Amino acid sequence: MIKKIYSLIKKNPLLFLFLLLYGATLSYKLISAQTFFYDWDESLYIQTGKEMIEKRFFLFPVWQGQPWLDKPPLVPLLYGVIMKFFYFAPAEITTRLFTLLISIIVLIFVYILYYRVIKDRFTAFLTVMVTALSPLFLQRAQTVNLDVFLLLGWLGYLIFFNRFWLSTFFLMVGVLSKSLLGFYPLGIMIFYHIILFWKKKLPKKEIKKAQKKIMFHFLIAMSWFIIMFIIYRQQFFTQHIIESHFKRVTASVESHFGTRTYYIDLIIREMGVLMWLVIPGLVWLVFQLKKKNFDPLKLVYSLYFLPWFIFLNATKTKIFWYVYPAIPQFAFFSIIPLSFLKNKKMFYYAAGILIFLYVGYTSVIAHPYLKRFYSGNDPHYAIAFFARQYKCNSLTVIENPDSRKAYDTLSRLKLILTTTRWWGSHPSLVYYYGGKVDYIYSKNEFVRKIPIIFSKKKNCIMIERTDNEIRAELKKQKVHGLWQFGQYQLFRPDK
Repeated sequence: MIKKIYSLIKKNPLLFLFLLLYGATLSYKLISAQTFFYDWDESLYIQTGKEMIEKRFFLFPVWQGQPWLDKPPLVPLLYGVIMKFFYFAPAEITTRLFTLLISIIVLIFVYILYYRVIKDRFTAFLTVMVTALSPLFLQRAQTVNLDVFLLLGWLGYLIFFNRFWLSTFFLMVGVLSKSLLGFYPLGIMIFYHIILFWKKKLPKKEIKKAQKKIMFHFLIAMSWFIIMFIIYRQQFFTQHIIESHFKRVTASVESHFGTRTYYIDLIIREMGVLMWLVIPGLVWLVFQLKKKNFDPLKLVYSLYFLPWFIFLNATKTKIFWYVYPAIPQFAFFSIIPLSFLKNKKMFYYAAGILIFLYVGYTSVIAHPYLKRFYSGNDPHYAIAFFARQYKCNSLTVIENPDSRKAYDTLSRLKLILTTTRWWGSHPSLVYYYGGKVDYIYSKNEFVRKIPIIFSKKKNCIMIERTDNEIRAELKKQKVHGLWQFGQYQLFRPDK
């Protein structure tokens, strides 16, 4: 595989130069402008990966000592290994550089996929460029996340389907990154072979061979689920299958609301002006389908991510990064109209250069990607460091009135998950504080816990300054020390 990628880059100097510049500039940004892990995704996967390595739990992520059964283990574990191996460098740099490396491999796979469709280097390169410089892809390339590994698995499985163990590897990457969603390419290949069987374009012997391969892939990928069912039984089924998957499809869990056109609006914002070229791109595909000698495999390559995007629009939970795998699909749709000009080389390259200049201007000048940051020096980080240095035995965080009200509403509507209250508004506190953090979502719960919190010296309490309800309760107690960090205050019982 490495030799194939090297050969591909060697034959495509424009792609090589772009990826080199892309990787170099983003690496420089990540190293020179180090920022804290942001809430939510980054801090969750970094903390769980850290705990997995410390506790040597490799079957599932671990959050504050508890098994986090919502997610498979691969991605947090990889980030944990990176932090452990490169212990001498800041984790905020090493883990993000690792994500960037995976993103660049994903872009190479995007090139391979769409070159197989159009057999044109320039068109495939422009698809990569549009994908790489879209706002969401840029954000995912510079932050700790699961999605880039899912996309790597999806692309790798399709590209290397004819190589059994390599395709198995990429299927496992997808499944062990995002669970059931990792089986997506398996479903696409089953559908593809059903078409071949129906059209009688493949001998029965080859169909049976493909069926066996897909079955073996499925059974190998299911092994983790079987192990988890054996160990955790109903708990795993409830948290991982029902809550983490089916609830997200049928309900807007955890305040992830949005309009019916939420994902359509998102992809329009991602593509910008290029969205106007998507319809001509679809027209081109229709013309290809009318050709008698059109290869069904090219149809699969051309529309690979479209079923995912259609499925997204049927789900109830609206989360912006879910649209991430669909970005290469719409980038391809927006570039494919160049094929109409292929016989007129001057117009073909002129139109391609215009797209190149538009994408470059938008990403480098109008909205410079080197100046986009996804976390800042917010006061809660200062609280975490202070509590760590001051050696608070525990840190209790009282969620603000709005968060408490939202949690109460979601609870009544049955839109919370088992792990919803684990994170609080700032899960990054757990990583940067380095100790136990307890998030409280109601005043009554806080009143009940006051005797426990105040029973030991140096148990600290974090509240928002404007939270008068909680301040009134604290006035009834003897507290020593009051430290203010922006909108937050840190209290310590006087013992």
